[in-house]
Amino acid sequence: MRKGLSLKWVISGSFLLLIAVVLMIYSLLLPEYGVRGFLYTASAMMEEEAQYFARHYKKDPTTPTPSNYFYTSVIGKQALPEKIRQVLDTPPSLSFGAVQVFGDLNSDDEDEGRAVLTQPLADGKILYMFDVDHYHEEGGEVETPLSDAYLERELGGVNFISLAVFIPALIIIALLVWWLVRPLGRLAQWSTTLKDPAAVSGQRPHFGFKEFNMLADALAQSVRQVQGASAREGRLLRYTSHELRTPLAVLKANIELLTLQSGGVLPPPLQRIERSVLNMQRIAETLLWMSRELPEPLPEEAIDMSGLVNELIEEHRYLIGTRDIELLLNISNEPCRLPLTACRIVVGNFLRNALQYADDGSVDINFEYPQLRIVNRIREAKQLESSSDFGYGLGLELMRQLSARLGWHINVLIEQQRFTVTLNFNAASSVEASPTIAQNDDEPT
Repeated sequence: MRKGLSLKWVISGSFLLLIAVVLMIYSLLLPEYGVRGFLYTASAMMEEEAQYFARHYKKDPTTPTPSNYFYTSVIGKQALPEKIRQVLDTPPSLSFGAVQVFGDLNSDDEDEGRAVLTQPLADGKILYMFDVDHYHEEGGEVETPLSDAYLERELGGVNFISLAVFIPALIIIALLVWWLVRPLGRLAQWSTTLKDPAAVSGQRPHFGFKEFNMLADALAQSVRQVQGASAREGRLLRYTSHELRTPLAVLKANIELLTLQSGGVLPPPLQRIERSVLNMQRIAETLLWMSRELPEPLPEEAIDMSGLVNELIEEHRYLIGTRDIELLLNISNEPCRLPLTACRIVVGNFLRNALQYADDGSVDINFEYPQLRIVNRIREAKQLESSSDFGYGLGLELMRQLSARLGWHINVLIEQQRFTVTLNFNAASSVEASPTIAQNDDEPT
């Protein structure tokens, strides 16, 4: 059986996933904004140097152009190196502040990317400031071990801060989940004990939170109501079954006396009374059996279905009256083992409904173990009034409950001019494993 996910792990996993996403975004944005900071610094230094030179150049045109290790400058485009003049004729690939980049600065080729700043001067000339490439100089670029060590130390501090956020967050989340989910787990465990009436009527544990306590009270109240309704239903069935036995026993004893007095043959009215008393006795026994919480299996015995159906037809033939109804029987003579009392009640109920509601036409009764099918064909389709008593006699509702206890399957199919009820004594061979009633339960069959 597949088990569901624990709420504790769902909550903690969700929080950890959220923190992991935040840290990942932070880790991705940190280099990006670090590069932007470096570019801003370079742009600000070059722009400030160009503005400083422009002020002094306005006073003294002989002021030398700014030049240092990182960049140099010239006045006029013609003073630029040939390669830089060529790249200035192309659109810039990047602009940050006052600086424009032509080509790719990350390329290993010195001609691929150059950073250039242009500054108009007071006499109409233009100062061009561009970066200096020291890669091909003798000795290569100058190493900066102290600065590199400082940067590595700062980046290490950033990684330490990330772990310092993640680990305490993990501990806090674990404690928060334990604090919240632990009483919920106790509530779930306590709810499994409510099957015992003593646990429902006993003192409820305290679950730490007002909402959990309110939920526990509502759950206990619902269980008490369900248990009370179930107990009342069981008592009603038991009392009804027991109370019916006394008058039925009196009727049965008096019918036996009348049988002896009449020489063993009763007149038709008393025969119908005898059949009704026998039917009521079987119904009472079945109701008493169904009212038990764990009913014992009904004893099975070899049944001749052909004889049983013919006997039930004779008992209910008076329902046909003057109607022109033809009974078509196709019943296998193969004996089968079934609970006789329950089989008589269920089959008799369906047969009674068929004879009660059938118009002039035919009733087909077919049996081939494990399936019994009764079909009513109506020559003139009449609008049947809906009923809320689930049919005649015990009705389909009680048949559903009885079949559910026995593991049988009932299917009712309503079509135009055709009512079909199928009783499958072997639910495992049915399409649906559990006993159900198809279509409309309040239509008679």
